[in-house]
Parts: sequence; C-alpha cells; structure tokens
Amino acid sequence: MEFLKFEKRGRVAVLTLNRPEVHNALNIGLIRELSEVLEACEMDDDVKVILLRGAGKSFCSGADLKDFFEFSCGRGNPLEFALKLHISVLKKMREIPKPIVGELKGYSIGAGLGLALATDYAIASKSAVFSCGFVLIGLSPDTGTSFFIPRSANFKRAFELMASGRRFSAKEALEYGFVTEVVDDAMLERRVEEVIELLLNRPRTAIANLKKLLNVSHSNKLDEHLGFELSLALLSTLSTDFAEGVKAVLEKREPEFS
Repeated sequence: MEFLKFEKRGRVAVLTLNRPEVHNALNIGLIRELSEVLEACEMDDDVKVILLRGAGKSFCSGADLKDFFEFSCGRGNPLEFALKLHISVLKKMREIPKPIVGELKGYSIGAGLGLALATDYAIASKSAVFSCGFVLIGLSPDTGTSFFIPRSANFKRAFELMASGRRFSAKEALEYGFVTEVVDDAMLERRVEEVIELLLNRPRTAIANLKKLLNVSHSNKLDEHLGFELSLALLSTLSTDFAEGVKAVLEKREPEFS
C-alpha cells in the first residue's frame, strides 16, 4: 500500500495513516486503502481489535486541500472522495463488529477529528490539538462531526466549536467527551497497548453487540431499545464465550475468551 501501513500483530490489526509529510492528510488514495483494509479486517476472524494511528507527528490533519483544489477546478472525482470517506470508512468504522482504538497525537483536525470520533476508544497525548476546521475553508461540517459532537457535548458547544473552527486542547477534548482519556506524550503508546490487551481479553460477541446497541441508543425509543437489548443478550447466551464466562466465575478464575 502506498499511503497506509497495514500489519497484523497477533489478533490486532494496526492501521497507520502514512503521509507524515502532510500530517497524514486524507487524499483519495489513502481513503481507498483505508476502506479496503477495514473491509478486510471485518472479514478476518483472526482480527479481534483494530488500532488506528498516524505516522510521524500527527494523527490526521484532515482532508488534503490539494485534492479539494483539484475538485474546485473540475478535476478528479469529488463524489468518490465523499462517498468512500463517509460510507466506506466512517460508517464502516461504526458498524464493524470489532473495537477500534484511536491513538491520537499532534493534529486531529476536520476529517481527522471525524475519524477520531468514530473510534470506540480514543487515547490522546497531552499535547494533541483538535479542531473542526471546516468553516475556515468555507465548508459546512462533514465526516460525521455534526452527528458525533452534539452527542458527546451539547448543541451549544457543538455550534461554538464548528462555527468558530478554533483549536482546542486534549484536556478540552476529554471534557467534551471526544476522547476516552489523555496521557503524557511519552506514555501514549504504552497506554494504547494496555487498552488493546484489555479488549483482547473481552468476549468477541458481547463487544460486537455493545457497538450495535450504542449506535442506536440515541434514536431508539425505550421499548424498542429494551427489546433490541434483550434479543442481543439472549443471542449472547448461545456463544462459547458466555459458557466460558459463567464457568470461570463459578470456578473462581479469570475467563479465557476467544
């Protein structure tokens, strides 16, 4: 792959955005490769956890403005860019039945912030910098930011962040609910490894069902959600992980989930 590093470390798929010279800005090539690899990770039963990170100093500085300039001149395929990013990447990240951990450092701006928000567990370094950014180039919010931000913070904060386009710190991102935790820069990779190890020791079916439940928790009515929750719980009882979990508790030992 030209713009994305993909490696498997045991049951962990490591996806590294690999355009460090532009802080991993998203061009169409990177988006295509990210889409392809996410699809492969979904189909690969050996993959249990996905790590999304950036090479060099940053996670992702957003869409590559050189591509946007080409689009404004009538060159390239803006529809492919938009659909691949929104459907084949962001929607896939939320629907894939495997936890995605985000390792955030440097810049997470615009579409980069959208990618960070779409992860399941986001760990940011203290020096990380965030921004919606879209309004600063005359663009309305995209890459799921107008969906995720009001659900994590509130409408007033969402408007302020997206209308101003201002940069905000990792501490603020934590306060707004955009990241799960913030750690010292030197501790980032170690903490990511610890979280991945925790998720590897969790039952596969239960985690997949958890993502399904969270995805619809804001749109379902209570009765509807309780029914969906119960149906998934009952299906979970048919898994080998459920049998192992119950047996482990009765035997007073740690479970060994698949």
